Amino acid sequence: MKSKFRIALVAAAAAVGLMATAGAANFDHCADQLKDLGLFQGTEQGYELDRAPTRAEAATMLVRLLGKEGEAKTLDYTAPFTDLADWEKPYVQYLYDNGLTTGATATTFEPEEGCSAQMYTTFLLRALGYSDAEAGDFTYAQAVSFGESIGLVDYANCNQDTFLRDHVAAMSLTALDTPVKGDENTVLLEKLVADGAVDANQASDLLTFFDRYASYTDASSKMNNATKMDMTANIAADVAMDGTKIVDLTMPLNIKVDADLENMDQSQIAMTGTVTVNMSESMVEQGAPATINQDIAYYYTDGVYYMNMGGQKFKMDMSVEDVMAQLGDLTGMQSSEPLCLIESIDESGNDMTVTYSSSGMNALVNSVLANMGMDTSSMDVQIKFENVSSKVTIANGDIKNMDLSMQMSMTVEGQSITMNMTMDYTVNGLGDSVQITLPSDLDTYVDMIGGTTALIGGVDGLAA
Repeated sequence: MKSKFRIALVAAAAAVGLMATAGAANFDHCADQLKDLGLFQGTEQGYELDRAPTRAEAATMLVRLLGKEGEAKTLDYTAPFTDLADWEKPYVQYLYDNGLTTGATATTFEPEEGCSAQMYTTFLLRALGYSDAEAGDFTYAQAVSFGESIGLVDYANCNQDTFLRDHVAAMSLTALDTPVKGDENTVLLEKLVADGAVDANQASDLLTFFDRYASYTDASSKMNNATKMDMTANIAADVAMDGTKIVDLTMPLNIKVDADLENMDQSQIAMTGTVTVNMSESMVEQGAPATINQDIAYYYTDGVYYMNMGGQKFKMDMSVEDVMAQLGDLTGMQSSEPLCLIESIDESGNDMTVTYSSSGMNALVNSVLANMGMDTSSMDVQIKFENVSSKVTIANGDIKNMDLSMQMSMTVEGQSITMNMTMDYTVNGLGDSVQITLPSDLDTYVDMIGGTTALIGGVDGLAA
């Protein structure tokens, strides 16, 4: 019985750990939005987002994003490249005439060769009016980092190691909402409309989406910059092993944070609530309770983490700054809202509901798993996250609610485990109105021997 419960705990711990952070096509919705504008047409096989883009396809997208497709199709082909198909010639001719390509060699363009993230970022930067010529705005080698600096490239829309048409769609959509060089008030799509390259009526819905996205990022920035926060969270999960439900849990929490941005280890956190765990009879020894109801309280202050679990009081040293350093880029991921991950933003009065793309969130959560060093490919553990969905509600310019649900499937020691998990957060307050009260008996908490290992062992003992 203990073995099964321990495996279930491993599954729960993995899911909770991931939620504390956030090859298939993930950005179909981006391709759809581009297609509506006539900027992304796909092939006879559809969008083909799960393969690498070619140099010819990248050249075509650049001409379209420059708003010059109509002009390009009027040109006579005089460029020196002898390896182009008829449909490719107008686009390459325009780029050649305007000094935007010199080909692969003096006589070849190599249209079927792959286009790298570096190359496509360079194309998008050119569409935005930036130059990689000598004494220009950036160099080819610095294209991706320069793209990051102006908001064109982010952690979700670009993969330099495996660059796919999927990323072309995501980056191109982001480019349309990126200000053109020299005019911070005009994004690329607005310029294309002004130039007559994109029909204003066709662009209307997407421009509205961009406006709402700006309002959402403002609300996100406001919350991310708040040093004091009061939230309630309702967390629920159920675990099945080999198709049979074995555990479900609910955990309502009140969370208060007072962050010291200059010295994170001097921050204060208080989380209080109740955890209720219901186990199937097969998970407990005869005569033992199948339901555990336990008050819990967690506190952090002066670099020490305090845990009160049903009256059992433990403490251990913990540096928030060290944890953030270990997470590395993940802390930056938490504070940004990539456009390509958002599928829709609906508005009703002063309220907005932001819905994230399920496929994009699936990929993001799985990439977070790898970025945290939890690559299980060489272990007897396989983890997969599916059906990840997220919604955020903004009221009067402030984020008020965040919902997240997901399903995790896991194989451990030959046994199949699935977990369904939902997390519902409500923001009760930000700023100086938030006050944290720490218990007066923190000096009575005892050191936890073995850290989290002891904690798991103690929980395991409850099921014995």
